Amino acid sequence: MNTWYRTLMTGMALAVVAVFLFTISQPASAVPSFARKYETSCMTCHVAPPKLNAFGRAFKNTGYRMSEDDEDLVKQKKVSLGSPGWKRVWPKGVWPADIPGGTMLGFTLEMGYGINPSATVSNEFDGIEEIGLLLGGTVGETFSFFGDIDLFEEGHPGGIGRLFIQYNHPSHLVNVKLGQFEPRAVPFSNHLRLIRQTNYLADVFPTIPAGNFFGFSPNQKGVEIWGGKEGPGGNGGFMWAFGVVNGEFGGAAEALEESAALADLIEELEEAAEEVGGEFDVNSDKDFYVQGSYKIGGLGVFGSGAASVLAQTNNWRDDSLTIGGYLYRGTTGAFLETGDPLNPEEFNNTANTFYRAGITFDWWFKDLNLLGGYQLNHDQVTNNFLADVETFDVEIITIEANYVTRWPWIQPAIRFEVVNPDFASGFNRTTISNTLLLRANVLLALEGSISRSGAPNLPPFDDQFKASLRFLF
Repeated sequence: MNTWYRTLMTGMALAVVAVFLFTISQPASAVPSFARKYETSCMTCHVAPPKLNAFGRAFKNTGYRMSEDDEDLVKQKKVSLGSPGWKRVWPKGVWPADIPGGTMLGFTLEMGYGINPSATVSNEFDGIEEIGLLLGGTVGETFSFFGDIDLFEEGHPGGIGRLFIQYNHPSHLVNVKLGQFEPRAVPFSNHLRLIRQTNYLADVFPTIPAGNFFGFSPNQKGVEIWGGKEGPGGNGGFMWAFGVVNGEFGGAAEALEESAALADLIEELEEAAEEVGGEFDVNSDKDFYVQGSYKIGGLGVFGSGAASVLAQTNNWRDDSLTIGGYLYRGTTGAFLETGDPLNPEEFNNTANTFYRAGITFDWWFKDLNLLGGYQLNHDQVTNNFLADVETFDVEIITIEANYVTRWPWIQPAIRFEVVNPDFASGFNRTTISNTLLLRANVLLALEGSISRSGAPNLPPFDDQFKASLRFLF
């Protein structure tokens, strides 16, 4: 690494993080098409959209189907593609299927008001900040699809968030997902979080001195094979996943493009990637990950015992403990010193071998949900020009508490995160939120973030507040 690059990146590594601590948003994931299909409330699957309850997680695991007697619960008539009798003559005939008979589309609309004392405009109305398209459905007994597309975001046309097809084997032991999705190795789902103002740092925190802006979120492109088995008595159970993906810029990269200190670096990385024919992952090596978890108690991971849960008014309760672990290993490029005065640095598309590894827990006790984990980010940059190896490590600790009050339409939450890089001073961030379900599909969120750094020579991080109103229809 050359001198200006190392000095700039090390000195600004934490100060500029404030730029993206509060600016990254994700679309909601409550899909109204499923509510229409079964003629049920959003609260059947959600604690508060988009956060899922135990039944919602099981519904997702079974390929967006009710775990028991799905055919009897569907209220919208499906369009049959072939007679069921063709199943008896397969493979001498085409296996029949069906397609949803009703609308497969839903929409989200979000507006907000933000306060940022250190910004040029310290308080601002967003107007209609985001319009999103949600789609989801099933095809036959085993195939399903899901997608969210940003039609309009912050005054600009959006793009594809997630869009994938999925095969679910009836045994649930082996399932396959193809397309653009959030990998199951993500420590905490950014699409399903209750606190919306900030992404989980474990998902998006970049290793800036290495020029690595990888993030689990927003999404990855590839294939994922996953499955599971319920525990004794249909309670809890084991889940596993293995995936092969391209590797993509994380959610931090887009926000940091607005930073004067890092805009040039990100632009250089993008230009170097384009020269070798890619975006972020500009080598033939694919990233891979493994993930596993075990749930003790509570509803079965594929919905055994769902009928009793659906019958209770406080169906978010799921007294259980889930312990998980994951490892993501990838390869990406980096700028290297060459030692040649005429060509002082050169981009190498396989110079950085990195991994993200961690453990997580998710504990539900009556109306309280505690979750958290520990993650180690490790980057190793190999410079063959100078026969040199540099390593960069970051430790990230996350603790979050969500609570459903005696008035379930009021749900406060708090998240505390600690980031300790070995190349700069550490910092912590606290985010407090209160979600008000004005209706089952109308949410008002009041959220604020405070960040503190242990380095007195760095400017203080921005403290921000935001009120947002979201509709799902």
